[in-house]
Order: sequence, then structure tokens, then C-alpha cells
Amino acid sequence: MSGIQGWLSETGSPDVVLFSSPGGNDALEGLPYDDTIENINNIIDIIQADNPNVTIIIEQLAPGRSDFMTPELASYINQLQQEVLSIASNQSTSESQVIAVDMFTGFYDSFLADEIHYNEAGAEFIATRYYNVLRNVLEE
Repeated sequence: MSGIQGWLSETGSPDVVLFSSPGGNDALEGLPYDDTIENINNIIDIIQADNPNVTIIIEQLAPGRSDFMTPELASYINQLQQEVLSIASNQSTSESQVIAVDMFTGFYDSFLADEIHYNEAGAEFIATRYYNVLRNVLEE
């Protein structure tokens, strides 16, 4: 977590954070699920401690390519997608909103350049989902 604190020191406190693919690398590395959830919560805690008024938009991450997703990885990702809703609710404060954004509904293999990384169409899909949330956040 010291990496995040260093980045915050170098860049200054953000007002809005796009928390992309939370737990995705943990899942790919086979980290225990509970450790992944702890990592996500710790990241949010550090960002909120740095700026108690920050808005964090956290992804319910898109899956990897269907032929890459083992049953174990699919289960991990599916569970994580639902857990992000709880994290968003539990980590939101009266000053700092944590908003979950669904990146998996309507996401297709054709949006991937390889097993897990977006191609141009995938990036556009993800950007549109973020934009729809950001539009409301920035209007406030």
C-alpha cells in the first residue's frame, strides 16, 4: 500500500478516482479471495484518508475471454463482481461516495485484444460505462 501513498504524495489528492479492475490481478495470481477483498478495502481507506471528500468509481470488472476463464476463475470473478456492491455501500461516507459501475453486463469476448486486455471496442465500452457515471458525478 505504500505505493499508493507515494503516488498520492507525487500527484496530489484526486477528487475522483476510477478504480479499474479491482482484484483482477489478485484473481489471476491466485491470491486468496479474502486477501483480495482486504486489499481493495485498504486501497479505498488510503485514498479516503488522503482526501475525505473523494468520489471513487469502482468497477464490477468485466470477465476475461470465455476460453480463458476456468471454472475457478469465473467463480472468483463472479463473487468479486457482487462483493464490489457491498464494498461500495460499506465504504461510502457522508463525504465520500464509492460508486460501483457494472462493466460485465453486455461485455463480450470481441471486446478483448487477448485473454484479459481490452481492444479498442472494449475500451470504448468501458469508457462509455465510466462516462455515464462521471456525467452524474461531475454535474453534482
